[in-house]
Amino acid sequence: MTDLTQQDNTGDEFTDDLGGAYPYEPTPPVKKDFKPWHKPRKQYVRERQWTDLINDLVTQYNPIGNTIKYLSLPGDDLLDLRYLHDNVCVPKELKIKYLGFNKGQNPGPDHDASLEVSRNEINNLPFVDEQSKLLPDDIVRISGSTSVAYTESRDMAPFDIINIDLCDSIAKEDVEEFEENHYNTINTLMALQAYRKDPWLLLITTRTNERKVNPKVFEILKKIYLDNLNSCQGFRQKSSSTISVDGKDALDGYCTNSAGFSNVFLIGLSKWIQGLCVSQVPQKEVEIKSIMGYKVWPKASAPDMISIALQIIPTATLVSDRSGLSTQKPSYVDECAKAISMLDQLSSQIDVDNLLLADEELRKSMANDTTQLLKQARYDVDGYDAWLAKFPNTTKVHSSSRKPEDKQAVDQQQLQNKKTEVYSNKYKLPGPKQVGQIDPKTLENILKGKKR
Repeated sequence: MTDLTQQDNTGDEFTDDLGGAYPYEPTPPVKKDFKPWHKPRKQYVRERQWTDLINDLVTQYNPIGNTIKYLSLPGDDLLDLRYLHDNVCVPKELKIKYLGFNKGQNPGPDHDASLEVSRNEINNLPFVDEQSKLLPDDIVRISGSTSVAYTESRDMAPFDIINIDLCDSIAKEDVEEFEENHYNTINTLMALQAYRKDPWLLLITTRTNERKVNPKVFEILKKIYLDNLNSCQGFRQKSSSTISVDGKDALDGYCTNSAGFSNVFLIGLSKWIQGLCVSQVPQKEVEIKSIMGYKVWPKASAPDMISIALQIIPTATLVSDRSGLSTQKPSYVDECAKAISMLDQLSSQIDVDNLLLADEELRKSMANDTTQLLKQARYDVDGYDAWLAKFPNTTKVHSSSRKPEDKQAVDQQQLQNKKTEVYSNKYKLPGPKQVGQIDPKTLENILKGKKR
């Protein structure tokens, strides 16, 4: 690939003096429309769940080739990639090789241009692997065995982290509504990860209230919970002592309230994934590492947007030798014990809204960190305080509370923006179809703020 930042020494001597020593580079666009996921509570999840767990994982199990392989839905601004690069890769001197999926809520030239700028900002960072890819595709396409999404996932697998960060519910559709759905996608991803030797993280952010979860799917997940009540005495005892559910009638009643519905959904989902893992050879254990949530639906009586972090742990289980040559007894993952541990983790889930409301300094810290992240993504953060003040249970980020290194960080980011190759009208996207294949003139006009 041509290095577009390298000075061209072969120019025409009659035109060299017209533009000075450096070519004209348009100013990056400035965005002002903040999104719901720009609230400090999302940053808390990003920092205290995702980043902390990823740091723990790569510290304990050094990634192959010192490169973290990461599959995600990073959004238009690629905020999680920016944060992970600065807070995991840079301190540990690890590369990150990502496969991102972004189907785009409002596709078109403006969206493509902004996303392409973000992609190039990320790819120009020192610890981002050059083979990283961002596909203009829905993650559910992975479940199609002939799709580009599946092929790219298969070629990059296995991953250290899979982050399925949804705005809606992972269980929105009926099982038979679409052939390509989240259930088949998770099953496919588990198969692609089957021969990974080290533990890995599966992060899922999903709506969990009755309005967003398909009723038929919920009945399947509830039955998984009920089966554990009937087959595992320890699970029944733990369920009875923690949430007063010890049988079908109690379970039905528990699911009529928002918190109960969400909890049964989460345990059912985790146990379903555990079921996929014990069907593999070798078997895997599923451990809930963390559950965090907050309210999205204004009328919700409990958190209905949940981020659940699962660690998938390969085991050295023995299989049964039907011929009889091997007399070793087969070993299996104790699903009853795993279900009990999941209930233990369920009781320790964090309501991020209440946590931040009770801790003003923490709330300010998360808001400050969000501000820095949005600056990197070219947002005009002067209006962030006013936007944040529109919502209950939030606080303004007063200028006096902002970090002293803010200005230096902004200056460095602006310098990086000027260096990025996307601002050259010579830029052409290499390789297979990815995000941002728009004509150079349209891109330049958008960056200049011109009307087409």
